[in-house]
Amino acid sequence: MIHKIIIFLSILILPASAFAQGEMLILKKKGKVEKSFFKGSEMWFDLGMGMQKGNIYQFKNDSVFLVWYDVRPVMTSLGITISDTVSSYRYGFPYRDIVAIGKAQKGWNWNAAGASLFGGGSLLTIAGLATWVFAEKDTRYYARPGFVAASAAATGIGYLLLSAKGHKMKIGRKFTLEYINPH
Repeated sequence: MIHKIIIFLSILILPASAFAQGEMLILKKKGKVEKSFFKGSEMWFDLGMGMQKGNIYQFKNDSVFLVWYDVRPVMTSLGITISDTVSSYRYGFPYRDIVAIGKAQKGWNWNAAGASLFGGGSLLTIAGLATWVFAEKDTRYYARPGFVAASAAATGIGYLLLSAKGHKMKIGRKFTLEYINPH
């Protein structure tokens, strides 16, 4: 009878331990969990060299190992382009080297709007200043000062929007990154 009870209890406990979550990274904002990263999660991060992206495939000795798939459009024999995985890159690093975690883009992309304003504004400013140098005043091709001032203002606003750092969660005072190892 005791053997049946032990077998019954082991059948109940075994699935719970088999499906338990393994190692993971937890991003906390002022002590509260903001986001969890585990095997198979996609992660945008910064190691101090710019934003990088990859899928987590392993945790080992306080290190995170990611794989990044290089997907490019490729022409088929029928002349149709399809997305194909050209190669994959596997790399690992200690989780303590992570400087910032990327936020998911929600709503309007202010960085793209800033790039458009900066590019268009600088082009119009250069064109307006060139007309001041090469065209005679009060002619058809002479740019008005208000036009040049407005295009310079658009360039400045575009630069401010482009340099906004709202897409990163910097590890430090406000955000912390914890490595959880259940073993």
